[in-house]
Amino acid sequence: MMATTYQYLLRRKAELETGMIEAQRRAQAPFESELRAIVLALDALKQAGMAERVAGEPAPFAPPTPGKRGRRGRSTRDMILITLQQAPGLNETEIARQLDHRWSRPVKPVAVGRELEAMALEGLARRSGSGGIRIEGAAEADAPLSLGVSAKGH
Repeated sequence: MMATTYQYLLRRKAELETGMIEAQRRAQAPFESELRAIVLALDALKQAGMAERVAGEPAPFAPPTPGKRGRRGRSTRDMILITLQQAPGLNETEIARQLDHRWSRPVKPVAVGRELEAMALEGLARRSGSGGIRIEGAAEADAPLSLGVSAKGH
């Protein structure tokens, strides 16, 4: 009697599931004995009352924790400063476009303007005569950045 496609697929599915379970057992085998030993050691420490005492201490034999990987988190201010260092004289709209293009950080020009006002109050940025913004020290003769907030007193 010839098996139907459905019966064949059911049988093959069962074979694959059995094979996956066996492969998982084989893959776990090398780790199981170490895991049992660690569980026993943790239980012994807990019973001895040492679990609370050493919970906050790093073990001297433990491998060092890896450093943070991936992109470095930057604030909007940091990104604006980097942008102005590389291309002084940009206006708020162009800075916002650069932030979105370079760091995929959509920031509205109004938010860039607020950040620039704070930077002007701290003496970090100035508006140039053409309306562009420069980092303080990059153009000494430029007027202070004035975006609606007075920088008097600093």
